[in-house]
Amino acid sequence: MPCLRPSSPPYGWSVADESSADSGPLGYSWLRLYASHPRGSLVPVKISAVIPLYNEEEVIDEFGERLVKALRELSVDYEVIFVVEGTDATLEKVTELSKHDPRLKVDYSVRRLGLGKATKKGLELVDPRSTYVLTMDSDLNHDPEEIPLLLEAAKNADVVVGCRSKTRGLVKELPWFKRMVSASTNWVLRKAFGMQSTDITSGFRIYSVKSVESIREELVAKNFEVTAELLIRAKRKGFSIAEVPITFTRRPRGTSKLSFVKSGIGYVTLLLRLGF
Repeated sequence: MPCLRPSSPPYGWSVADESSADSGPLGYSWLRLYASHPRGSLVPVKISAVIPLYNEEEVIDEFGERLVKALRELSVDYEVIFVVEGTDATLEKVTELSKHDPRLKVDYSVRRLGLGKATKKGLELVDPRSTYVLTMDSDLNHDPEEIPLLLEAAKNADVVVGCRSKTRGLVKELPWFKRMVSASTNWVLRKAFGMQSTDITSGFRIYSVKSVESIREELVAKNFEVTAELLIRAKRKGFSIAEVPITFTRRPRGTSKLSFVKSGIGYVTLLLRLGF
């Protein structure tokens, strides 16, 4: 499945008054947006962003501000669910940020959960009235200003994956070893589970709430392999999947939490549990 470049404003949404349009991110005009309800009525669009955090004090200020700004510019209702672990100043910083916006919610776990359990916990806290669920990395690998690109494709797919294109961002500049590990993992997962997606391990995604509610209770992954598990389970349940190219950049500050050993064990365990 190739990465498709959107060329028009987000579809499937209606606006109340075109004369009051303001120029939004990426040059689109944004208003109060509404999604089509299955019974034919229109309901306001709401986005629930689920953001797991583990010792991200070096980047959370910039990421949090950019994420909230991007969501506000969409003129939709939103909530941001920060699932926080660790002992650095991350909790203090997101708590302070939430004081200025009641739509920011903080869930703190004293015990280390791991990305898999933290993601599952965050998905379980999503407002059932939401239209979409957004997930993305908090280390600034992903660009919050590109959220509209994923939303644009959400009309025609239950899950939209932001794929790390070789022609955008710094994918080519990443160490050869990391690129090989990522490419090999994606190849194995595509072959094992009959996936057509080109970037099964990308965490920058938009899900329909229906798809999240259908699969979140079944999640068993402990760490980074949870992104693959979500996509595999969505495909098995018949949900449609689309991709759009995104810009992928290096973490500007702080240290990566990725452990190749733990991830390798996690992916092998996932292969066995899901019965490839």
